[in-house]
Amino acid sequence: MRLLKDIVLFLLIVSFINDDFIVDRIAGENSLKIIFGLFILVHIQEIIASFAGPKNRVIKTFYIFIFLMSLVLFINVITGNLELMKGLQVTIAILIVFVYFSYYENLDKLLYMIWFAVIISAIISLFNEPSDKWSYRISGGTNDENEFSVHLLAGMSIGVYLFQKHKNIWLFLGTSGLFLYALIYAGSRTAMLFLALAILYIILVKFTFVLKKVLSLKVLLGLLIVGIAITQYDFSKVRAIKGFQERAGNLGTAQERFISWKAGARMTQDNLILGVGADNYAKNTRKYAVDYVAEGSLAPHNIFIKMFAEEGFFVFVAFLYFLYTLLTADFRVILESEYFWLSLAVYAALFMGLTLSISYEKYFWLILALLSNAILKIDFEGSEDKDENIAHFA
Repeated sequence: MRLLKDIVLFLLIVSFINDDFIVDRIAGENSLKIIFGLFILVHIQEIIASFAGPKNRVIKTFYIFIFLMSLVLFINVITGNLELMKGLQVTIAILIVFVYFSYYENLDKLLYMIWFAVIISAIISLFNEPSDKWSYRISGGTNDENEFSVHLLAGMSIGVYLFQKHKNIWLFLGTSGLFLYALIYAGSRTAMLFLALAILYIILVKFTFVLKKVLSLKVLLGLLIVGIAITQYDFSKVRAIKGFQERAGNLGTAQERFISWKAGARMTQDNLILGVGADNYAKNTRKYAVDYVAEGSLAPHNIFIKMFAEEGFFVFVAFLYFLYTLLTADFRVILESEYFWLSLAVYAALFMGLTLSISYEKYFWLILALLSNAILKIDFEGSEDKDENIAHFA
């Protein structure tokens, strides 16, 4: 039975990361709902146990958020702004995914499943064609290159965490190289900006003391020589890098998103308390836009604007409060532990969310749940009721 549960769980995670590949090439449009339903059926005992588990501040603030979201959902259904089934599907999916994975007892096994799912997506990208004939951009198991970038960034962070477990340098370098190669061809400027900031953050947080010890005149001279040698190669010959340089100078998509964001601001003014309803942003964009909005820019392309416009003021504030609690709980402990790399995966998802409408995406809540799981483990280990809390997972 345990093997069956693990297979279904892995299938669920693969479907989160490779949703379009499964729907378009393998199992059809209802496959994701069937997989999620099968997951609930097979794991019903664990799901119930998760909801009955001990609560910490992260879980409590999440419940506040989901309660307000459910309340607004039913009011929007009564007022005719939202279909009941659509709203229920969104709310139930977020609730089950976040709570279940927050309490999942074997975090390392879960991380390996996510890591392998991202590897599958990256391998798929090697066989995909560019999204259109004018672009070099290639995606993986999901059709959106920016969402693909979220998966790759999270996969990189999880890969570092797991490397500390398996210590296989060649596996680590091989998968990291695959993820970086795929990330370049995904062509997301936001992802590249985050990667640069993340590297700087990692150096400042994790390696400052190392740099002080190892940096010397010889090391600096060696780095200078390597740097000069690298600059001698014309990287613009590489199609992806040449295309990325062209994208960096083209701000057309950014201007289109600004138009959509301005429409979202007007949307929130008219629907401040209840919002326009879950996933109803795109239906209202042209109504509130001052300028012409292209078909591809009707979506908000921002998790925060989407949440505010669709769910209203109180749900939005509860969402921010939950994120604040998640990111600050046990911050110092996480910073100095192996869980640092899981927090980096969460930062990647939130940073990419500035240009993505992933507020209700199940993989987004799965990534947030990884950090929540780590915080729960830290809190349980430090609590007076340690034996009782650990017994919950037995």
